[in-house]
Amino acid sequence: MGEMKHQMMQAPLAMMEMNQNEYENNNQDKKKRLTSEQLEALENTFQEEKKLDPETKMKLAHDLGLQPRQIAVWFQNRRARWKTKQLECMYDTLKQEFDAVSREKQKLQEEVCYLCTAFI
Repeated sequence: MGEMKHQMMQAPLAMMEMNQNEYENNNQDKKKRLTSEQLEALENTFQEEKKLDPETKMKLAHDLGLQPRQIAVWFQNRRARWKTKQLECMYDTLKQEFDAVSREKQKLQEEVCYLCTAFI
């Protein structure tokens, strides 16, 4: 039982001993950055259509030298960022409208209080 416990603890220790640079290099090898040309083409396509049909995705993947899955994931992430930005803009608009209504309410309440005290 003690030997098994010892072996179970060895694996996490070995992982912790992995050099941070090795870890970062391994991740960089797996995750290739898109070129500025690829990003520009993806952004331009996104401005035209937020969701790709399969044919357009395949053509874009072929033209840019990427996997169709990379295109799909990029569009999914870009839609999420776009939706977040839309929500932020809506929030800002609603907040401005709320603030204006709140100021108007405060002004009206002050007028009512003034009128109440004027008749006493």
